[in-house]
Amino acid sequence: MNKKLLSKILPLTLSTGFLWGGLPAVNMTSMQFTNINVVEAAKTAAKNWNFSHDLGSWSYSGKWGYTGTPSLEYDKTAGGAGRLAVDFSGDADKSWSEVKIRPSEMNDSTPLALSGYNVLTYNFYFDSAAMQEGAFKTKLYMKSNTGKEIVNTYTDIDIASAKPVAGTSLKKVTVRLPFTAADADITYMELSVVGCNTNYKGALYVNNVTLGHENVKDGYVQKTARAVKKDKIELSKLILPTQVNLADGKATESTAQLYAYLKSIAGSGKVLYGHQNDMHKKAGIGPSDSDTYDMVGDYPAVVGIDGLALTGSEMSLTDEEKAAGMTFIDKAVQVAIKANQKGAIITLSNHMPNFADVAKRGKINGQYDYSGYSPNVTTGDVVSRIMPGGDLNEVYRGYLDMVAQYDKRLQDLDIPVLYRPFHECNGSWFWWGAAFCSPSQYKNLYRYTEEYLRDAKGLHNILYVYSPGGPVTSEADYLTRYPGDAFVDIAAFDMYHRDPAKTDDWMTSLDATMDVMKAFAKDHDKIPAASEVGILVGNSAMLKSGNQRLDWFNEILRNISQHGMAYFMTWSNFDETNFDEPYMVSPSRGHEMVNQFIDFYNKPQVIFAGQMPDYRKIEVTEQAAAKTYGYIVSPNSYDRILDSQTLKANISGKSDNVQFVYKKDGAAVASVKAVKTANGLYSAEITKSDLTKIGKSMGTVDLVIDGKTADSVKVIFNIPQPPKDISLVDDFEGYYGDNGLLQAVYSTNNGAGCSVSPTLSTKHSGGDTGLAFTYKINKNGYAGIIKNMNGADWSAYNAIQFWLTPDGKKQKLIIQINTNGEDFEADLSSYTVGTTPTLVTIPFSQFKGKQNGKFDKSNIQHFAIYCNTVGDTVVDSTMYFDDIKAVK
Repeated sequence: MNKKLLSKILPLTLSTGFLWGGLPAVNMTSMQFTNINVVEAAKTAAKNWNFSHDLGSWSYSGKWGYTGTPSLEYDKTAGGAGRLAVDFSGDADKSWSEVKIRPSEMNDSTPLALSGYNVLTYNFYFDSAAMQEGAFKTKLYMKSNTGKEIVNTYTDIDIASAKPVAGTSLKKVTVRLPFTAADADITYMELSVVGCNTNYKGALYVNNVTLGHENVKDGYVQKTARAVKKDKIELSKLILPTQVNLADGKATESTAQLYAYLKSIAGSGKVLYGHQNDMHKKAGIGPSDSDTYDMVGDYPAVVGIDGLALTGSEMSLTDEEKAAGMTFIDKAVQVAIKANQKGAIITLSNHMPNFADVAKRGKINGQYDYSGYSPNVTTGDVVSRIMPGGDLNEVYRGYLDMVAQYDKRLQDLDIPVLYRPFHECNGSWFWWGAAFCSPSQYKNLYRYTEEYLRDAKGLHNILYVYSPGGPVTSEADYLTRYPGDAFVDIAAFDMYHRDPAKTDDWMTSLDATMDVMKAFAKDHDKIPAASEVGILVGNSAMLKSGNQRLDWFNEILRNISQHGMAYFMTWSNFDETNFDEPYMVSPSRGHEMVNQFIDFYNKPQVIFAGQMPDYRKIEVTEQAAAKTYGYIVSPNSYDRILDSQTLKANISGKSDNVQFVYKKDGAAVASVKAVKTANGLYSAEITKSDLTKIGKSMGTVDLVIDGKTADSVKVIFNIPQPPKDISLVDDFEGYYGDNGLLQAVYSTNNGAGCSVSPTLSTKHSGGDTGLAFTYKINKNGYAGIIKNMNGADWSAYNAIQFWLTPDGKKQKLIIQINTNGEDFEADLSSYTVGTTPTLVTIPFSQFKGKQNGKFDKSNIQHFAIYCNTVGDTVVDSTMYFDDIKAVK
């Protein structure tokens, strides 16, 4: 999930529901709309808690993603308030750190009738001196006497509009949380203050909490379409393979049969529809456990779940389930069992935590705590440290053991799983992204993970999915971090439609990506799929009302079904502020796209769970995709080999002759025979004599098994690392004319139909080379390059400076610097009017944070250049940069 990192917010929106950890899931019992219906809120007397004399029944009720110990007490400040003592300094790197309070007077004995209310307001006070960086959000959660989630919504606290409180250092802002009125008896209400990348430490005050009514249009429509019962797919009408080549040559029979079925679907003109978290997260108030089922009386053919559910971040337990000893894994298994019984396929994605952060917490009762959300915490050099021999390998293996525990339960029940770890690896919003590990490091991480689950844990019910972010421009582009045919079953991609307009070319870009994927899958004998697609509007997903492409699901179906994808999946419905699929709010009313979705369901090209055949009846044989495979463990991509050192490779299968071959300019210069060592790896020494033959150059180390190249890693021979200049972003002199090395250092991020290519250029201000920023952007488009700065300390500097030759295209040029996980940006659009080479200096004080944070010069995480579209026409052009550095 990418989309312009408005700054690490969009990926969180898509894949984690703005970090909805531990929110109660909808119970899976009632199958009627009973009396929990969305209603037109009638005026009713407001319910107010003013805290003028005491807190009444309000008390501290819990936390999520918060490491401290908060408290709530009565205080006379501001005429009486709840004083919430907090310390977010230990969680300043987190986008969501939550402290919860609630009134106990709302319970089974004394429920609150919600039907007259549709908004909650309160006064929020904070110490302006302590508010140095970051922001606050607030969340409201309610459930009914039946245990059903009724309200789960959040909003920003607009601290910029806060007014000073006379005689104090406090500022006050009135917070407003609208929600959908419902005919329900509320027995549990919780109000949260959420720290977002803030180090705020001290007191927060809350008073005048009020449930009230506002006259608003709810935006829902009458359900007029009707789902039509569809026949099951007939296996006899599919072109089924009789043999399949799998990443796991010992896969269970049902896993091989599932692969055969998916492969036949990919060439059938039909496509499976999938939805993340479909059976345990909802936006609507329908009677079932699924927004999809509420609309069409059927479940998706592919049901997604994430590793976050296994740790409680996207799964919750009722009090009864806790009392019965149920675990999050138990409940996740229940979801999978039900999905399987309905005919659906399970796909498991993995937003893994930052294991450096996990290690810092230490063990609790002998176990690491993997809860919370930190895949977007990109510091700590995690990839290299979790591999064998790294100090975090034990922490990582503990996490994989948890995944294995879940999957083993499913294997014992003969339920196959599509496993999709480390997605969107070509972006830089997760710690496994392109800016934080080399191509070979990523590939080896994927390979090691698969070998651990398959070989060490004995799991053979898995089909492995590789899914970088789209658009995908070429097979070479897709291969950049591809782990290899021996490790991948499903070649997929993630691609979102950002800010859809009534006329834009996103579908055309999607077509181009699918053309590449279809050809790649054919060439490599894989199954192509669109593992994540959906709508993105602003910082969230679909709009509650006002969506510009109401028939989006039918549009994408027309395109995908014609391009041979086996399935496509939309992301999760977390609540009415963050959802990727329409939903119902009563038997007759729903989201504005509900009728179009029902029409989409009725189309013969799309398959839901109800139409799934029993693929276990398919007769098929299986074999390993590669009987022998190997990959280089050391060196890694773009390592510098300056002296004799040991080369290492991992090989599986029969091999009589293993060699490392050193190449320069594509030609072999020397080679050495590798021998198998006691730890099972093959190794050999590159000697000083070999290095002398090679000389100073870019080149490769190839692993050759019985005359065939199994792996190749690009390295730098005999060229030392230039002395490190902490102030320097780049002078583009250290790449030795190799664009591959440059592109390994800079990751890219661009919108649909857009592209950007950083290359070395003879246009420069000093030295021999500069940067050519070649971009193509369309309407509402963007394209950017990002360099990881690894927490550089620029405390001694006050500005960023660089040489720029603009292109005169009058587009929006943005310079972005990330500090402490927050993006700060400066708009240089005024420079793009002309073409005159210019030395640009931007004081750090001119950079504005996306979360209103404070620019921390001591912790620079990345530097980025973006170009955003101004106007409706396609722009294909080049700007030139050089000597980018911090200055005093």
